Amino acid sequence: MAATRERLAVLLPCEGIGDALFAIPVLRKLREVHREHYALELFARRHELFASCPYVDSVHRIDDPALNSIQKRLRMFKTDGLLHWMVDTFDFLSIPAGLGTLTFREKQLEYFPGEPDAAEALDVVLNTSMTWPTRSWALENWQRLADALRSRRLSVAVVGKDVHIEADRMDKRSPALEGARNLVNSLSLDQTYYTLKKCRLFVTGQGGLSVLAGATDTEIVVLGMSIEWSKRAIYRNEDPHYKVTYVSGTCPVHCASTSTCPLPENRGELKCVPRYEAVEAAVLARLT
Repeated sequence: MAATRERLAVLLPCEGIGDALFAIPVLRKLREVHREHYALELFARRHELFASCPYVDSVHRIDDPALNSIQKRLRMFKTDGLLHWMVDTFDFLSIPAGLGTLTFREKQLEYFPGEPDAAEALDVVLNTSMTWPTRSWALENWQRLADALRSRRLSVAVVGKDVHIEADRMDKRSPALEGARNLVNSLSLDQTYYTLKKCRLFVTGQGGLSVLAGATDTEIVVLGMSIEWSKRAIYRNEDPHYKVTYVSGTCPVHCASTSTCPLPENRGELKCVPRYEAVEAAVLARLT
């Protein structure tokens, strides 16, 4: 008779979708390492993302009283230890879990939807997410790009969700664009996943949906920000550049600022945000 495994509570307190999805490969590694010894019980703020995840034995809300009955605990996403903006997000989660840094192979993203696929196939999907100034592209740039794509007779849609993130004390918006299908606030995360999986190209800033798209085989263009792209890289087929183009700005500092440039000569201009011409060129190159 097999020995009863000890219960291990895995705590994942992060509020962002992207950070939570980066945890799935870490949970997969935890399962590989502790399969014979522990039953993994996940307590997560975004618990709904893990409802169908095969790498845990049960999923709970972060404040579920069931946690009180488990003596052995492991906490990922420790913001009082490592600096989040200075570390690869996979490693930010795996190091506190006692796994060290993950290999390129182990950083393969996955997502496990529970809904049947009801998504439409589109040419280009855009995520116009507006958050911090250093992580947002001007709305006129998004509109200009949508117009350029539509002029080539390509179907264009906007996805995303307007949410308030308490941890960031911020309302995050995804504005609609004239002439583009407006799917903002109308899709579940599962249907957003299917939409990204079916489209020819997804264009986005770095965020929750760029990580979700990393669980597909779709071509992706990711806009740069004040954190160097490699800290938030998507790994597929052991390659951070497989079907992913990172379009960076012209500032080499990568200061991780959320609103202003620390260089006096750049005051009033965020050079970490890519210029329109660079993004359009990358998008058209991926579509040919």
